[in-house]
Amino acid sequence: MVALKVTKIGDDVAVVLTQALSEALGVAEGGTLYAEQSEDGAVTLVAQEPSFETRRARGRAFIARYQKTFEALAK
Repeated sequence: MVALKVTKIGDDVAVVLTQALSEALGVAEGGTLYAEQSEDGAVTLVAQEPSFETRRARGRAFIARYQKTFEALAK
């Protein structure tokens, strides 16, 4: 586990990555990180955008989870 420092920049906040963590994630200054939240609430940082198939599977899981709600709304 790595502790990350949160810094205020203007109206936003930023997270400062250590050199080792930025190398492990494969990002450099100006790069983009994507935060993914799992169903149990855990957040993971990844350097590559989730693939279309991953996003489709997550969408289908969401629809399946709330199937009865969607059916009630469709009436």
